Amino acid sequence: MKIQITICGGGNAAHTLASLLSSKPEVAVRIYAPLGNEAQLWQEGIRQNGGITANTPGGIIKGSPESISRDPKVAVSGSDIILLALPAFAHEPILNQIAKYVSPNAWVGAVPARGGFDLCVHEVFKERFSEISIFGFQTLPWACRIQEFGKYVTILGTKEQVDLATWPVEKGPEIGSKFQELMGLVINPINNFLSLALADTGQLIHPGIMYGLFHEWDGHPFNEPRLFYQGVDTKIATILQQMSNEILTLRESLGMTFPQLDLTAVRSIGEWLVRSYDANIADRSSLQTSFATNKSYAGLLAPMVRTDKGYIPDFKARYLSEDVPYNLLVTRGIAELSSVPTPVIDKVLEWAQLNLGKEYLKSGLMKGSDILFTRSPQRYGFTNLEHFMVEMRYLPPS
Repeated sequence: MKIQITICGGGNAAHTLASLLSSKPEVAVRIYAPLGNEAQLWQEGIRQNGGITANTPGGIIKGSPESISRDPKVAVSGSDIILLALPAFAHEPILNQIAKYVSPNAWVGAVPARGGFDLCVHEVFKERFSEISIFGFQTLPWACRIQEFGKYVTILGTKEQVDLATWPVEKGPEIGSKFQELMGLVINPINNFLSLALADTGQLIHPGIMYGLFHEWDGHPFNEPRLFYQGVDTKIATILQQMSNEILTLRESLGMTFPQLDLTAVRSIGEWLVRSYDANIADRSSLQTSFATNKSYAGLLAPMVRTDKGYIPDFKARYLSEDVPYNLLVTRGIAELSSVPTPVIDKVLEWAQLNLGKEYLKSGLMKGSDILFTRSPQRYGFTNLEHFMVEMRYLPPS
């Protein structure tokens, strides 16, 4: 019997997954595409191309989903695995659409999960939460770009290894092994979604570099777009390292409070870079050179908008609009529950919320009016660390 997998989404990751997974004879793939005319575009592209072609460094892979639908019942009912290949802000609305059609014992997860994904699923599924297994990839395994919607996607590179969190944690080896088999990746199951949230380096790299590049911007357009990763100078590298150190301090504090808690998957930003891109970094003598000489990052530009006078920063791009409410604020909320100060993270957040037109931090606390639009513990009503740890089952059975 084939494994039935539903992919929710229509972006780069969804196209990559649709091609890779549907190319396998043991897998049947459905696409859930409720947004706009995405379902129609999927159908037209697949019909014209005879499937979805992935151009990879190792050759061509081609597959074809068995169905594409805007109807959650049609797309999800009976599926063994539901993959959310979506930006984090879309997780909750899509989960709300599909929840009642998800079969007991199904695996529900996100690629990537971002911080607080388990909190979101817990909120949506409520009493049914214990019926399913959930999983989350720490990061998107590929650098990938759609070339033509519903037809072609290019995989520019694949990370050497990717961490995966599951709930319940006992499902980690089974779920990790299955995805390793299906995706051809090295997948490392880690101990809990708390580790996944704290270990997500996107929350450091994206807001941190945006802050470093633009916090002194005077409002005048730039003559040309700025390099993003290769724009990391020693000052920006220092900011990133300080943010990383604050998360490591939080890791140590949680470990002292809960000695049974395993947070070894939470690494420094430098360790993560080398672990993910070891073969692609020419000079790892410092954090700054690890960014500058990483060929996977070569030439990638900061999110900017072209105007008739030049280029201005795009503060609404996902590096702030996604990585702040669904990544960095989750970690900041956990730090507040733990009474661990995060002065550099706070500085970046205060700058980011100003440019996003949001209020997350108010008088230095997680009580701004826009907390309801984050996945922080405070958004879900948690005010006590031990209650948070027990309710979300981060602590191993005693």
